[in-house]
Amino acid sequence: MPAEPAPSRPPHVLSLAAKDAANTLNKAVPVNDDYLEDIRYDDPSIPIHFCVDYFDTLIGHEINIHWHTDFEFAFMLKGACDYHLHGTSNTIRLQQGDGIFVNSKMLHSADHPTPGAVMSCLTVSPLFFSGQPAGTIYLDHVLPVSSKPFAGLRLTTERDAVMLREIRALTAVGRHDPMRALDYMTHMATLWKELLWTLSTRDIPEAPSVEQRREQRMRVMLVFIQQHYGEPIDLNDIAASASVSRTECYRLFKTHTGSSPVDYLLSYRLRQATAKLVSDDDSITHVARICGFANASYFGKRFREHFALSPGIYRKQYGDRDSSDSSAVR
Repeated sequence: MPAEPAPSRPPHVLSLAAKDAANTLNKAVPVNDDYLEDIRYDDPSIPIHFCVDYFDTLIGHEINIHWHTDFEFAFMLKGACDYHLHGTSNTIRLQQGDGIFVNSKMLHSADHPTPGAVMSCLTVSPLFFSGQPAGTIYLDHVLPVSSKPFAGLRLTTERDAVMLREIRALTAVGRHDPMRALDYMTHMATLWKELLWTLSTRDIPEAPSVEQRREQRMRVMLVFIQQHYGEPIDLNDIAASASVSRTECYRLFKTHTGSSPVDYLLSYRLRQATAKLVSDDDSITHVARICGFANASYFGKRFREHFALSPGIYRKQYGDRDSSDSSAVR
């Protein structure tokens, strides 16, 4: 396991030791044009995927908003963070040892970690058990969960020890073990049975239809920003993309991201700029322009405010890494 980053550091800046140890600065879950996570399984015949998020090595020390059709189980290996389901209005503070279940197709994100926080995540396809949507297990035991309008479920050590135990067991399965498929199936079956029992016995609030419609509008606006961030767009353009008022646009962004639409747009542009700074040799002026900044001076000012480094120094410190690490910024 990589060495832990030093606990004391300026905001958004990694120590060189942390950079060399984790080598994951700018790494982010790859997403496509509608913020759907592009999950790539080690073995397509076994649709389960594992990753470890070292918050100290992520831009802004956060997992930015995204979604996927797969179910997700996450587990705090070290430290704590805020985990957001259906936006910042539904924030769960995960402590070391806690976990979370995220339902299929739900927007989610995580931020405000303690120094050195580490989260282990596994995502599993709804087709894991059956291989085909028409399978009996899928129809009887998986589809009812993915169709249920609830975002997710906090897992605590006191109440959900069995699920947390199985999550840890799944992440410990050897990747090259010839029996790994059977191990995955064994532990996933126990984990899923426990989840189904929990959902049947616990009062899980469901999202009303109006909130589901609002989340869909939020996805539309996120897609618009992703596709047009390099253009001179503003609040009016973002709101118009989802046919909502400026007020509703502001409310949705504050609910789902904790930021105003304009602040989120600025943050997204800066994230794209970091990827371009370390992946190519374009001038800083060119990077500023294609990322939607009117001039290099303003770009440099906002970049320094956000990362405590100038664009030039940032490129010198991190530009020698493999550019593939930063090609997909959420």
